[in-house]
Amino acid sequence: MTTTPESEDRTSLRARDAAESTDSGPEPHRDDLRSHETERRLEEIVGTIQEFAGLRFEARAQVSPLGDIVDAVAAGVNFLGEELEASFAEVERKVADRTSELDVITHELTRRTLHDELTGLPNRTLFWDRLSHRMSLANRRHSGFAVIFVDIDKFKAINDTSGHGVGDQLLIDVATRIRGVLRVGDSAARMGGDEFLILLDDVGSPEAAMVVPNRLVAAFREPYELGSDQRIVAASIGVVVASEEFATADALVAAADAAMYEAKQRGRGQCVLYGENGQD
Repeated sequence: MTTTPESEDRTSLRARDAAESTDSGPEPHRDDLRSHETERRLEEIVGTIQEFAGLRFEARAQVSPLGDIVDAVAAGVNFLGEELEASFAEVERKVADRTSELDVITHELTRRTLHDELTGLPNRTLFWDRLSHRMSLANRRHSGFAVIFVDIDKFKAINDTSGHGVGDQLLIDVATRIRGVLRVGDSAARMGGDEFLILLDDVGSPEAAMVVPNRLVAAFREPYELGSDQRIVAASIGVVVASEEFATADALVAAADAAMYEAKQRGRGQCVLYGENGQD
């Protein structure tokens, strides 16, 4: 084909335009892809920060091999996550330690609230709670129960002549002897002063109710080491077996108290069952 000067000029013009188009830089769609990728990476970093806000400090943003400004931000966010995770773990440890300390303190306060500080026995409040609970189970239990009232004979005279230290030691020794005769399920308490109460949980008859009190009488008659002396200290004991006659814990304890005073009138160091010999 024959070419003319005009056709040659047109061909050169198209080649020059193509070259200019090539030298002008990346095609527009490549810029868009790079922009979208940057947005995606930034969104991932924002998502990691949101994970931190939800206390999920183990989250980490991805750091690419590019090493650009976005990767620098991601690395900074990851470092922040590591710091937050370590700090939060320390806070959790301190909270756990403090919670454990508070549990111990609460347990000790509860113990002091419901137990006698001198003897370690339950106090009046706890005993009344246990007795009331046992009364509520009366219709569902095949066996009965009983209450024992113990009063140390001539305790005031011992306290006045030998001092409160000796009196306190006597109370501790009495509490120890009471614990020594109780059966599984029984419960003792110090009412205050020289008075003690015992709840016998499993009693089949009035005769069975007297087994533990009789053991107490024998245990109390053993000599006590009081200061530099040995003394025989007796106790008067009243016993009442639960029945429909006693509708409340107060009524049961009052009956045991009455039996205890009857024991004192009989000469101290005695054990009396409420209702025997016409007593009421």
